Amino acid sequence: MKKTINLFWCAFLAMLIVGASPVHAQLKKQASISGIIKNNRFTTASLYQIGREATLISSAPLGTDGKFSFVCDVLKTDLYKLQFDNNNYVMMILQAGEKLEISIDANDFLKSISIKGSETSADIYRNQNSIMSHKASMDSVNNQLYKEVSNPKFDSIQKAYMAEYQRIKTDQDNILKSYIQKNPKSLAILFLTEVLPIDNNIDVYLKADSVLLETYPENVFIQNLHMQINEGKKTAIGTLAPDFTLPDSTGKNISLSSFRGKYVLIDFWAAWCGPCRKEMPNMVRLYNDFKNKGFVILGVSLDKTRDKWVGAIRSEGMTWPNVSDLKFWQSEVGALYSVKAIPYTVLIDKEGKIIAKNLRGEDLYQKVSSLLN
Repeated sequence: MKKTINLFWCAFLAMLIVGASPVHAQLKKQASISGIIKNNRFTTASLYQIGREATLISSAPLGTDGKFSFVCDVLKTDLYKLQFDNNNYVMMILQAGEKLEISIDANDFLKSISIKGSETSADIYRNQNSIMSHKASMDSVNNQLYKEVSNPKFDSIQKAYMAEYQRIKTDQDNILKSYIQKNPKSLAILFLTEVLPIDNNIDVYLKADSVLLETYPENVFIQNLHMQINEGKKTAIGTLAPDFTLPDSTGKNISLSSFRGKYVLIDFWAAWCGPCRKEMPNMVRLYNDFKNKGFVILGVSLDKTRDKWVGAIRSEGMTWPNVSDLKFWQSEVGALYSVKAIPYTVLIDKEGKIIAKNLRGEDLYQKVSSLLN
C-alpha cells in the first residue's frame, strides 16, 4: 500500500528550444501530437499536463476513424499524458518543435503503442515492451515449475527452473541498467524505477542523478528521484544494516543484531495493509522452507493498534518474530530504513550487511533459495 502516490506513469515531458526570430521562436515553443486508434472504442482524447497536480490542456471528441490531433505550448520540461479513459493513456517525452505521430490498437492498447517523432518518448515503450517480454518469460518458468511440484525429483528440477528464472531476470535488469548508463539525461529513466528499484541499483542511479538534476532542476519528478537516491544511499546494498531494538507482542525487546550469523529478512508490514496481507502466504512458505537453514524473518509492523497487530499475526500464521513501536508512519525504524510504502523488505546476510531490498513474491523466494540451497 503506497504512502505517497507514484506519478511517474502519468507523463509527457517537454523541453524549451528558443529560436532566432519571434516567428520561429513561437513555432519552436510548440509541439504537435497526432495519431490514430485502430479498432477505436473511445469517445474522447484529453491532454493533461502533470506537475504536482494534473491540469487539463485540451480535450477533443474522437470520431469513428479514431484520429486525434493536438498542438500545445512547450515552455519548459514538463509531464503530460494523452488519456482516452481511466485505464488507457499514453506517456510522452517531447522536445518543443517535435511532431509526434502515434499509432495504437484499442484491442491491445499497451503493447501496440507506436511513437514516431520523439526518440525519448519511444524509449518509454521500447523499455516497457522489453519488461513485458521478460515478465512473460519469467511467468512461464514459474508456471512450468508449479506443474512439477508432485514430481519426486522436484528439488533438482526446481534448481534448474530457478537458474533459468534468474537468468531472465538478470538479462532484463542488465538491459535497463545499460539504458540508464547510455542515456543519463533521458527522462525515460523515471519510468524504470518500479521494475529496476533504486534500492537494489543505487550505483546505477547515482551516475544519472547529478546529470538529470543539472539538466532538469525544476522538474518535480527529478527532484523526487534525487531525494529517493539520497535516502537510498543510507541503507544501500553492501552497507551494514542499522541495528534497532523493538518490543514483540509480549513486550520482550528484540534486537536485529541478535540474529547475527543468520540470513535475516526484515519485513515491514501492517495489519491494515491489504497488499501486505496478500503477500503473507508467500512469507509463510518462505519461512517454513528455510527456517532450518539459517534463515529468519523479523517482522516490523507499522500498526498503531496492538489488538489488530496481534490478531493479524495469529490469523496469517506468522510464527516468526514480530516487533513494533505501534507508531504507524512515525515508526523510528521505518524512518531509519527510509520506508515510504509497504510491504517493504530488506535482506541481510550473516555478517549483517544488506544484500537486497524490496523483493517480494517469487523474486524474494528465488533470492533466498539461491543463498541457502
